Amino acid sequence: MGVAAPPPVPGKNPRAIMPGDRLFAALAHYVSFADHLRIRVVCQTWRFFSRRIGRPPPPFPWLMLPEPSPASPSAPAPVTVRRQFYDIPGGRPYAYDVPGEGYHRCVASSACGWLVFVAVDAPRRLVLVNPVSGARLVLSWPFGEKTPNPNGRFHAALTSSPADRSRACFLVVATDRLVAYCRPGHQDQAWRTLRAPGFRHEAPASDIVSVGTTVYLVDGRRKVWRADLADAEPKVQRRNTACPLPFGDGEDTIMRHYLVGLLGHVHIVITDEHHARVALFRLDWDKRMWVPDRVPGDRVLLLGRGCSAFVPPAAGRPPGMVLFAHQPSLSGVDRGRAAGLAWFWVESRLNDGSEDVLALKKTMQHRQGEFAAGDSFWFFPAIDPDESARPA
Repeated sequence: MGVAAPPPVPGKNPRAIMPGDRLFAALAHYVSFADHLRIRVVCQTWRFFSRRIGRPPPPFPWLMLPEPSPASPSAPAPVTVRRQFYDIPGGRPYAYDVPGEGYHRCVASSACGWLVFVAVDAPRRLVLVNPVSGARLVLSWPFGEKTPNPNGRFHAALTSSPADRSRACFLVVATDRLVAYCRPGHQDQAWRTLRAPGFRHEAPASDIVSVGTTVYLVDGRRKVWRADLADAEPKVQRRNTACPLPFGDGEDTIMRHYLVGLLGHVHIVITDEHHARVALFRLDWDKRMWVPDRVPGDRVLLLGRGCSAFVPPAAGRPPGMVLFAHQPSLSGVDRGRAAGLAWFWVESRLNDGSEDVLALKKTMQHRQGEFAAGDSFWFFPAIDPDESARPA
């Protein structure tokens, strides 16, 4: 088979054409989608030829569904389970191995294709997992064995891929008044701790997001803390920010806060527990306030604790639509599981929060009882560092 010599990879210095380049060009048409993802996670040449043949990364993230229900209630919990990752626009699931929730619970999903798990029982530890490549990193628990139960009162964020040596990667864990961070995959993986006076974990009102190497925290009062972890001596700064609420803040009103970053800006989404009222604000750090905002550019909002993002629109999901991952642990009560099939995400629309909009609970074709009553997470399988950094 004759294959034309490929041009240099855009943005890279010209180099001699290697035999492997011709091999990639010849095989790119014949590799399955799942294998295509696995290879392109680690190989820049493969990513280049994938784009040349019209097979770009999935523009719409997948939804990692709760783990399958055990075959028998008395069966021992599996160490590893094969969880489904659902392609919503494509209408089909993919399956990858991740730690079982009997031992580890997922707490965050990064835009670089890695998931963050925390050990359910002692010994406490954190596990970073890339389901597509199969890579795993095990890290110690940062706060010591005498801290409160870690399974419910902390947030986690991963700033970039630990496999990407060109960027500083930090794993951040935040709990009451403390922020801990380390460099996974780095020679020095020691944990360092920062004081965050006044910050309290408040499910479902507090959240965390990273913008580059800067991490932001918000609590139930919409106060903000931030720290640039790339500084030689990082320090936590606090802002008592004002925020005009579009709907009531009474004792009977349960509001959820989601932090999401885009193009260097930090946004907060405020919604009621039914997602019928959804308002978006952008942080103005210098003016100490949240400014009412609209979805920037041609975007859809995906929201979930530890997995929020702005993404391009997809089939049937126009700009301004908001999709919430179903996460029963935020409220402590599974309000969505009555008799009938489980649901995994909610589709609503961004508005100013002044009136209710129709919020639709969504599911996929499956048997009743097939999934456990756990949380779903947005998963970003194939976003390259250069692609995620492109301006809107």
